[in-house]
This record gives sequence, C-alpha cells and structure tokens, in this order.
Amino acid sequence: MSEELILHHYARSPFSEKVRLAMGLKKLNWRSVIVNNILPRSHLELLAGGYRRIPVLQVGADVYCDTHLILRTLDRLRPDSPALFSNSVIQPLCWWWDKSILAPAVRILVGLHGDKLPEAFIEDRKKFAPGHTFSKEDNEKDIPVNVQRINSHLAWLTDMLADGRNFLLGDSSPCALDITTYHGLWFIMGGVGNETENVLPQLTQPKLSAWLKRVAEFGHGTSKEITPEEALDVAKQAEPIEPTYIKNDLKSEWHVGQRLRVTPDDVGRVPVEGTFVAANNYEIVLRLSNETTGNINVHFPRAGFDVVPV
Repeated sequence: MSEELILHHYARSPFSEKVRLAMGLKKLNWRSVIVNNILPRSHLELLAGGYRRIPVLQVGADVYCDTHLILRTLDRLRPDSPALFSNSVIQPLCWWWDKSILAPAVRILVGLHGDKLPEAFIEDRKKFAPGHTFSKEDNEKDIPVNVQRINSHLAWLTDMLADGRNFLLGDSSPCALDITTYHGLWFIMGGVGNETENVLPQLTQPKLSAWLKRVAEFGHGTSKEITPEEALDVAKQAEPIEPTYIKNDLKSEWHVGQRLRVTPDDVGRVPVEGTFVAANNYEIVLRLSNETTGNINVHFPRAGFDVVPV
C-alpha cells in the first residue's frame, strides 16, 4: 500500500496554500500534482467522483476532500511531527476564520481587478458559486463594506498578537490556526499587491507583519512533481484502507453499503455519490469504483457537507 502524500493543487489557490504550509510545518515529503484553476480536471473526476474543490489529498486509493479534514488527516498519518490540532478549540477557530474572511476577500479582489480576469475563469466561478457576481463593476462599489468585514476580524487577530507572542495560541506552538489565518491573508496580499497598505492598512502593522513572516517561513516541506496519470496509477495499484480509526458509531443513520450522496453546503455544490463505508461526528467515507482506478475511498468532513440517501 502506498503511503505517499499526493496533493492535487494549483499555485494561487488559498486553500492549497493552507495545506502546503501544513506540509512545511510538519516537515513532510509529498508529491505534487498541478491542476487547472478551472474545470475540466478529468483525473480528479475519476479520483473524487466529481468533487470540484481544490485541494485534494490522495494517499494510495484514499482521497481526502476539504482542508479541514486534510489537516486532521495529516495529524493522523504523520503523528510524530508537530501537531496541527493540539487541542479541541483549534478546529472551531479555523472554521471561524475561513467562513469569515475568504468571501469578502474574493469580493475585494474582484472589485479591484475583475476586469483582468479571463472570461473562462469568470464563467467557471459562476458555476462554482451560483448567485455571486464576478464583474469588477458589481463588486467595486462594495469594496468599503467588505474591507469593514475583514477589518473587524483583523482587530481580533491583532489583539491576539498584542502581547508579543510568536504564534496565535502561544509563544512557541504554531498550529493549524496560524496556517488557516495566514492563508486567507496571503490570498488578499497576493491579489492586492502594492495596494495593501491603502486597502487593508492593518496588515502592515509591525506585530502582524512579523507574525506573517514567521508563518511564511514554515515553507512547503519537500515536494516532487508527478503527473495526473502517475497519480491515477498510484490509486489503481492500491486498495483503500479500512478506516479502523473511525468507530462507525452512527449506525442508526446509515448502514454499510447504503448508497449516499455528499454535497458541500456552500459553494462548489457538486454531489458525490458512493456506498457508505464509515462515519463519525467528524468524517464520512464513501466507496467509489470505476474501471480506471478500481476501488477508491473518498473522505469528507461532516461539517460543511450535506449527506442524504440516494
């Protein structure tokens, strides 16, 4: 069984940056599969049953979706390296940040640079987030409101660092919260560029800037690029693991072998259908099968995903 970590990602994906930084903090070796920033992604169609959000972590014939689960999985698979989730408050705090920051950040960047976005990218994102507009003129007038929304959370972040600590939850213990908070700001600063000080001046405050630099220094670990075809071959040569780490104590909800549909509850709402393998309050696993890859177990977090019988 292959235990190599294979990350399907692209350079400017903020959620991919979160996982890359986790690889760096944990000093991991991993394989990199670069994907398009828009559909199609034919190899992921096969590996993840149509799930379209990026990144995706592959370990042999097991595929892990959504960064909240991917980071928990890195802790489980690589427990000897620094823990991303060292206590029970970190995951809810990560959820707070991702849900609060990324949407207004995207609207600010589109308001500033939407006229430079390729038409194919705009059309793809309209399907990804129905009801959202990706035109510069529609978002430009709302930049002040979205800046306010981010600033209110930046104030809390700045307060956390006010006592001079090196990291958000302690002086010497970086964790998933540092990585999660950083990746959203990395996305903003990369898009705003030289306008950062004018658009979000809080990001240039000395303690916040110093913290941003410390997190960036985690790096991305050690990666080697492979092709999508090589990743598919890894899956084909492997068999999914038996998820014995899941107690499967929710038998009253579903039974093993039952056909289920899992769908993100916000954006990228492409359903994935498969047979139920296991679940607890944090994770659900579906079995998919196709001629190209054989059997695949696709893993989703429970939070942020709807599960219904087919």
